[in-house]
Amino acid sequence: MFTKRRRSSLGNSAAARLKRAMGHSLRALCQFIFVVALTLYGFSSFASEWRTIELAARPLNIAESNGVLWVCGSDEFIASSDDGGKTWTTRHSSKNGGLLLTIGFANEHFGFAAGTVGAILITKDGGESWDSVKVPSQLVYDVAFSDEKHGLIQAPRTIYTTADGGTTWAEVRIDLDSEELQGFSQVLEVVAPSTGHQAIVLSEGNSSVYDYRLFITKDAGRNWRVQEIPSTGLGRLTAHGGEYWFAGMEVIEKDKPGGGYGVPLVMHSSDGENWTHVTRWSKHEFSECNTQGCLYWDGLGVQLPPANPISFWTFAPEKVVTAKWAVGKGSICTVGTALRCAPATTTQTIPPYSESSAPIAPLLAPPPLDAPPAQGLQCLYCDFEQIMVTSDFQGAVEVELHVHIKLDGLVQRVEVARTSNKEIGERLAATAENWIFVPYVSDGVARPVDTKVTLRVQAIKSK
Repeated sequence: MFTKRRRSSLGNSAAARLKRAMGHSLRALCQFIFVVALTLYGFSSFASEWRTIELAARPLNIAESNGVLWVCGSDEFIASSDDGGKTWTTRHSSKNGGLLLTIGFANEHFGFAAGTVGAILITKDGGESWDSVKVPSQLVYDVAFSDEKHGLIQAPRTIYTTADGGTTWAEVRIDLDSEELQGFSQVLEVVAPSTGHQAIVLSEGNSSVYDYRLFITKDAGRNWRVQEIPSTGLGRLTAHGGEYWFAGMEVIEKDKPGGGYGVPLVMHSSDGENWTHVTRWSKHEFSECNTQGCLYWDGLGVQLPPANPISFWTFAPEKVVTAKWAVGKGSICTVGTALRCAPATTTQTIPPYSESSAPIAPLLAPPPLDAPPAQGLQCLYCDFEQIMVTSDFQGAVEVELHVHIKLDGLVQRVEVARTSNKEIGERLAATAENWIFVPYVSDGVARPVDTKVTLRVQAIKSK
C-alpha cells in the first residue's frame, strides 16, 4: 500500500486556518486516489556550496553520533565520515545485499542499522565492526535502542520489543479497535530514551495538524498505556540524555475571536507523562526534526536540546535538504537520490525568513499497521505530502506520474504525465524519486518495471 506521513510544516496561520476549516473532516478531504497500472519491460548540478558525494552504493539514510556522520543504503552499505562529509570510510557492505533503511546510535559505542535483510546489524565498538542479530521479520522500517539490551523495532503491521539485546522479541499489542486508538494506525516513530522507557508514536495522518497518541511503557514493554497531550502537534519525538524530547507546535488562545494559532513547542519528560516546557525563542514553527534538532526551512535549523544562548545552523538555501539530514564538524549532509553536503555555520541569531525560503518535505512513511496485504507491485516507502502549502493556489490537485523502477526496487526516474498544477506536480515527482519498492520478480528473475500512479493532494495557500 501507499500511505502517508506527518511532519509537513504548514506555518502558523495556515495550520490554524486548516484546523478551523477542516476539523475532524480533514481525513475525508485528504482521501487520495492511488491507481497503479503496471507495464512490464526491460529496460546537475547544484550551487557551489553543495557538493555531491560519490559512494560505493546508493545512500538511503543518515545519522550523527559524537560528531561522526553515518550513512546506510543499498548493498547493506554503511559508511562513516569524521571530517564533516569530506571523506567517507566504508564500514560494512555486501554486494547484492539488502537495503538498509535506517541507522542510529544509542551511545558512542552501540549502534544499529536495519532494513530488508531480515536482521538488525549491531555494533558495540563505535561502528568498527557490525554483527547480525535475527529479528522476527524480513523487513524492519525503524529501530530504537536505549542501550545494548533494551529496544524495539517497527515491522510491517507489528512492533516488537526486546529486553535481552535481540535474543528474544515480544510483540507489542496495539488495539486499533479500542476507543483510545481507533483511527491511529500510522506509526510515526519508535523511541527508547532509557532502560524500561519506550514510546510508539501513533497518528491519524502526515502532519502536525493531525491528531496523534503516545503509546508508552515504563517497564520495558510489559505494560503499555495511551498518553494524550492536548492542543499540540508533534514534529518529532526523540531521545536525549535519558529523556523524551518533544518538538512541534502548540495551539494557543483558542478561546479568542477567530480561534487559536500555532506556535513552536519544545518540551522534555523522563516518563512521557510529566512534561517540562522550554522557553519559546522563535515565532516560526518547525519543519523537519531529528535527534540533533529541527529545521525551520531550507537554510536554517536549530540545535536540540537547546543551549543558552540558543544555537542555530545556517547553510546554503538551495532547496537541496531533505528530511534525512545530519550536521557534523561544520557541515550539513542530506540524503535524497544522492548524498550532498555543504558548510553549516553556528550562530546565536536567527536569520530572517526570505521569500525564497520553503519548508522541508516530510519523511516518507511505511504503510500503517492496519494496511491490507499488497497486491501486485509492492512498495516499502511510497509516501507523499497529502496536504501541501503553496504560494498561489488552494484546492484539490490530481497528478499522474510515470515511475521507472530498477532491478533493486529503487526508482530510476520519474516523469509527470499529467497535472493540474505544475509546482505540485514537480514536488510530487521529486518525492517519488525516493520511493522504494520490493524488487519485481518474474519467472524467478528480478526485472525493471514501470508503473503509472495517480495521486491526489489538498493544496493550502499560505498567507
